[in-house]
Amino acid sequence: MDITAHPLTVTVLILYLILLVVIGIDSSRKSSKGLTEFFLAGRSLNKWTVAFSAVSSGRSSWLVLGVSGTAYLTGLNAVWAVAGYITIEVFMFFFVARRLRRFSESTGSITIPDILENRLGDPKKILRLVSSLIILFFMVAYVGSQLVGGATAFSGSLGITSTQGMLLTAAIILTYTMLGGFHAVSKTDVLQIMFMFFSLVLLPTIAIFQLGGFEPILASMQTEGGGFTSPFAFAFGAIIGLLGIGFGSPGNPHIIVRYMSLKNVKEMRQAALIATFWNVIMGWGAIMVGLIGRAYFPNVDMLPNESHEQIFTSLGAEVMNPFFTGILLVAVLAAIMSSADSQLLVGASAVVRDIYERIFARDKELSQRKLILYSRIVIVIIMGLSIWLAFAAQEFVFWMVLFAFGGLGACFGPPLILSFYWKGLSRAGVLTGMITGLFTVIMVKQQPEWTYQFIDVHEFLNNYFFGITYEAVPGFIVATFFTVVVSLFTEKPANANRMVDEIKKVG
Repeated sequence: MDITAHPLTVTVLILYLILLVVIGIDSSRKSSKGLTEFFLAGRSLNKWTVAFSAVSSGRSSWLVLGVSGTAYLTGLNAVWAVAGYITIEVFMFFFVARRLRRFSESTGSITIPDILENRLGDPKKILRLVSSLIILFFMVAYVGSQLVGGATAFSGSLGITSTQGMLLTAAIILTYTMLGGFHAVSKTDVLQIMFMFFSLVLLPTIAIFQLGGFEPILASMQTEGGGFTSPFAFAFGAIIGLLGIGFGSPGNPHIIVRYMSLKNVKEMRQAALIATFWNVIMGWGAIMVGLIGRAYFPNVDMLPNESHEQIFTSLGAEVMNPFFTGILLVAVLAAIMSSADSQLLVGASAVVRDIYERIFARDKELSQRKLILYSRIVIVIIMGLSIWLAFAAQEFVFWMVLFAFGGLGACFGPPLILSFYWKGLSRAGVLTGMITGLFTVIMVKQQPEWTYQFIDVHEFLNNYFFGITYEAVPGFIVATFFTVVVSLFTEKPANANRMVDEIKKVG
């Protein structure tokens, strides 16, 4: 199928992109006041903005392109992927976020390495350095995956090349993020989630209406059989792997900083209810797009580039007029940009705040203006690295995003949760857990050839982990195991008991 650009579609897109740049320019003054303003919006966001921003930044192109594409390929099995992250994020919002928000303010923490150092102590800055490098590594991969998503959206909908689509996506994200920092990112997140929500509800509704009801959809599902008609058609290990996508949420810095940016900690649970509602509706919307898409496009070769991740834009072009097709394209770009902008900020904070200011320049007096300038320069550098990675990568958006999402969850999920609930946690335990979690994720994702003489990781998972293939699950388990075991045999911080007791008072 060939989708060509209509002038009205292009107009909607251009107006949206101009609006993002205007928001970046308008937010630049506030974000230039200091690092807390640039990376956390001065902890001044209300519950609606925090909820919308957390959902928007957490879903990325993985939801709009990845989940809808997976539902198109496998049917109701895609439900497990959505159920996993919704469940874990409910847990995080209700049980961890309040403690994290209060602790971050009382200790002046604005990054995950800040949190870990203030909770566990880090006189030699090893924990800060290792955690910062891990964040930077995954953020480059993460932003790169978003750029691939942008290229997919543009090439499929506007008829331009993937290279042009990727560079245009990068230019817009870079402009408003570099100018406006977290103030711009939080404002654009609210705008972007409205487009995502509207599109994921409107598109399947109109498509069902034009089909004359659910009969053609159910018929196409019956024709495909297997996972299209039953979410239990997958093997147990595959189901656990999809549910395990949720293990990424507790350790992803661009989600965690949303909790830290809330103005009033008492509104956290209200924010949780708002976020959960939007997560559920948008998740089911993406699944429905994939299922309905099978009725319109029975074979994948009917989609642009024979890519199942084109089902969202292809279905939109099929059932909607050019104006609403533009809205759908904006929704895809909103999903991409709302994650990539946050990931750029997190990567920049790892370099400027955690490595430069807190390690190499910790004995120097640095002006906030200079630190903001350095942050903006680093954002440009990270984007450049991400563009290079996006051109080099050959994987689908769904799995590229999941690699970074799961890797961050495995490395930082266990220590962050345990930091607020367990007095026995030690610095050595966290450091060991992060390293083993990272090593496990990489080995499961792409085991180096020379290591097969020692172990075949996937054969081990088949024999002892029910054939789970998504790297976040074994990564999270391994990281938790080593964090706990090493902590039991190493020295915990002297003030650990008092600190955890104080943290519990807000939870």
